[in-house]
Amino acid sequence: MKLDLDVEALSRTFRTLFREGALDLPIVGRGDTSSRHMALHELGRTDLSLARVAEAHTDAIAILVEAGRTPIEGALYGVWASEGPGSQLALEKKSNGELTLNGSKRYCSGCLFLDAALVTARSDEGVLLLEVPLRTPEISMDATEWVAPAFHATATGSVEFRNVRVTRAQIVGTPGWYLTRPGFWHGALGPASAWAGGAAGLVDVARNAKRPNPHYLAHLGALEAAEWGMRAVLDRAGREIDADPQDATGKGRSRALMARHLIERACTEVLDHFGRATGPALLAYDSKVAQRYAELTLYIRQCHAERDLQALAE
Repeated sequence: MKLDLDVEALSRTFRTLFREGALDLPIVGRGDTSSRHMALHELGRTDLSLARVAEAHTDAIAILVEAGRTPIEGALYGVWASEGPGSQLALEKKSNGELTLNGSKRYCSGCLFLDAALVTARSDEGVLLLEVPLRTPEISMDATEWVAPAFHATATGSVEFRNVRVTRAQIVGTPGWYLTRPGFWHGALGPASAWAGGAAGLVDVARNAKRPNPHYLAHLGALEAAEWGMRAVLDRAGREIDADPQDATGKGRSRALMARHLIERACTEVLDHFGRATGPALLAYDSKVAQRYAELTLYIRQCHAERDLQALAE
């Protein structure tokens, strides 16, 4: 399959980082989670599209380690767990005992260039997590329905599974394990770390703009404060996770919801103050800045907003 130039460039950079060990991040809850958060933050600061696929790969590795499994050597992973209309897989058992995977998944970032993915599927036993190699004729990818310029290079699309044979060895954990394991909520800080990094990249741009007026300085001050606050949240959350990696206190979910909310709000402030500080020129005439602005706007919508706040209050 021939990739377009943007997708090809991103996949090549992604694979280079992987080969060089730059994606070998500290495992969540092993004593250095704050450093993991900051590594993802710095990826987002550099390139949000790259951070999006890299975060998913590092999350997949952490999930496999938590399950006591060894990742496929040399494989780039995704985590495709979107559920909803048009985005569900079913693991079916045939009369001869063979297991087959059928259905489709949406929001599958990296579908055109990843080697394997962890996917959620419904079964008679409940929700299962499966480790699935992707380069097989029974799996087809379609990235054409993603029309947003933001994250175009991530090759995010829909993936169709048609009678994909699955063995028991590909089932990761027990039924329901993916959603109930301690690492589920710990791992929710990964995307938030990338959001914060994406916002920090905009702060860098605003800092270098150096407009000669007091209003610019006021907005820059707000941007600096928002960036500092996000880094503080990620550091505090990382230290709390390391202090209770198995979530014995049961605070993992509320911590993740609070941290994600605070970072999403700070990112929203950054988007607002950035435009007020720098005016329309950068967003109109600098393609990299316009791309980052659009990607951050879209990426933070992974935060479930009022639904998460309701869950937090309850």
